[in-house]
Amino acid sequence: MRSNVYLLAFFTVCVLLLSLSFACGTGESNDIPANGPPSPGDTPVQSPDLESPGEPVIPSSDRQEPLTAEEMKNMTLRQLAERKQMYIGTCFPPAAFSNTLWRERVGKEFDLAVIYSGITWCDIERQQDNFNFKSADQQIQFAESQDMAVCGHAIIFPEDLPDWLRFSSFNNDEILAALENHVTEVVSKYKDQVDMWIPVEEATLIYHGQPDFLYDKLGLEYIDIVYRIVRDIDPEATLLYNDYDNHSSDGITTEFTREIVQRLKSQGLIDGVGLEMHLDGDNPPDKQDMIATMQSYGIPVHITEMDVDIKNFTGSMEERYEKQAAIYRDVIEAYLESGVGESFSVFGMCDKYSWLNYLSSNVDPTLLDNELNPKPAYFAIHDALCKD
Repeated sequence: MRSNVYLLAFFTVCVLLLSLSFACGTGESNDIPANGPPSPGDTPVQSPDLESPGEPVIPSSDRQEPLTAEEMKNMTLRQLAERKQMYIGTCFPPAAFSNTLWRERVGKEFDLAVIYSGITWCDIERQQDNFNFKSADQQIQFAESQDMAVCGHAIIFPEDLPDWLRFSSFNNDEILAALENHVTEVVSKYKDQVDMWIPVEEATLIYHGQPDFLYDKLGLEYIDIVYRIVRDIDPEATLLYNDYDNHSSDGITTEFTREIVQRLKSQGLIDGVGLEMHLDGDNPPDKQDMIATMQSYGIPVHITEMDVDIKNFTGSMEERYEKQAAIYRDVIEAYLESGVGESFSVFGMCDKYSWLNYLSSNVDPTLLDNELNPKPAYFAIHDALCKD
């Protein structure tokens, strides 16, 4: 009798063990994987219902077979860029935030928010020691809600310094103290939210035919000081130096950009160079020259502000758009073929909110029209990102 009881107990234990084994092998676990929680880039994003692409097909991270042309056609710019392990970004024009459609689409197409308006010295510290972070806060919080990385662009923009500094009677030590205080306040505020900083851009306005207050008072050493402060406070962030007309071998600031890059690189204070690329459609850059120039810097390249002004193009709207698309295509292809690119950002997603609209009419410089419909330029970028 006792042996039968033992036998029954033995079979019961076996059944329980088999049940537990099956549950462990097929059930879902709530544990975080060993390599951590999924990154924002792993989160599927929905198509913005542009004319094309349509509803996206999200590739599995462990999928081995190549994607079909149809699958790629149905992906957003963001999804295609993530496959290439690069950022695709856009700035946040303040006027766009009231547009519901813009808010719905921007995070679906882009994964890098370039915080331009609201982050400069004039924006944040218009009066000495009176810091106003409201605009930057709103933009960064919105970017976070869209799982977008953030680029703080730019902490020091010599063209945009507050009057209390430019027209002060401060001596050089007082100017330096004000500079250090401002940079410290801004970076300390956002060090856990900003992934990429442009500590200084367009560092000597003399190359652009303008006076430069900081350079005149402190020399190029002020650049080293700013980058060192940012690096010390936010060592994990990517630091860029940014300028315009430095995308070609004969650009006005190309040689100066190289000088700044080497200056900062020797101190371990720079991670990439930014090319602004506000292009005149009548004077498009040469593709092979762009590739060679990008490679010449010796560090990763970030296209930070691209747009293409087509106000001087003749022909129908369709013809003008096609010419514009060809320029966008050359630039994104040069960026990809250079092998040194890490992010590609346009300076505004749609024509309606472009900064150039305030300067001239018929500029139409971006990827989407005033109604946020895709232009041929959008598809030029999309097609380039589809290529292996």
